[in-house]
Amino acid sequence: MSRPKQSKAEIATMRERILDATFELLTEQGPQTLSVRAIAEQVGVSHMTLYTYFENRDAIFRALRERQRGKKCKRRAAQLREAQSGDPCAVMREVLASYGQLAEEHPRLYQFLWVHTDAHATQHHKEHRFACNLNHLAALIEIGMERGFFRRLAPDLAAAIIFSFVNGPLILYHSGHLQDRERLRAIEAEALATALTYLKKKEC
Repeated sequence: MSRPKQSKAEIATMRERILDATFELLTEQGPQTLSVRAIAEQVGVSHMTLYTYFENRDAIFRALRERQRGKKCKRRAAQLREAQSGDPCAVMREVLASYGQLAEEHPRLYQFLWVHTDAHATQHHKEHRFACNLNHLAALIEIGMERGFFRRLAPDLAAAIIFSFVNGPLILYHSGHLQDRERLRAIEAEALATALTYLKKKEC
C-alpha cells in the first residue's frame, strides 16, 4: 500500500526536522558524522525516507546553509538598525564577542566554519562566508564613523583587522597550536579590547 500523500505543510515540517537533526549532529559531533544514515537515525526515520525530502546529502547541506544564512541576515539587519539608533560600540562589542561565544558553546561548529576544511563546501562558499562576515563588520564600522563613534578608517581593511584580532587566538586554540584554555581566555579579552581601541574615537 502506498503512503498517503503529504500536504505541503507536512513536507515543510519534516524538512525542518531533518535540518534540525543535521545541525544538532554538526554542533555536537562534528562534520564527520554527517552521513544520510546518521541524520536519519537522529530524526528517527529510515535513511530511505530522507530521500523523499532531499535528493542527497549535499542537498541537505545546501538547505541547511541557506536556512542558517537567512537567520544570520535577519540578525545582522537588526544589529545594523541598533547601531544606527543606539550605541555602535556596544553592537560591535557584541558582534566581535559572538565568535568566542560560538567557539565556547559549539566548538565543533566553530572548527567546522573556521578551522577545518569543509569538504562539502565549494571554494566559493568558503569565500562567501568570509566575505559576509567582513562585509557586516565593515557596515558597522561605517555606521560608527558616520555617527562619530569610530575614527576615520578604510572600512574593508579595518574589518579584516578586527576579525583577525578576535579570531586569531580562537583559531590557534582550536587547531591545537594553543592548548592552555585560561591563556586563551586572557588573550581573547585582550584581543577584544584591542579591536575596540583600534576602532574607537569616543570611549567604547
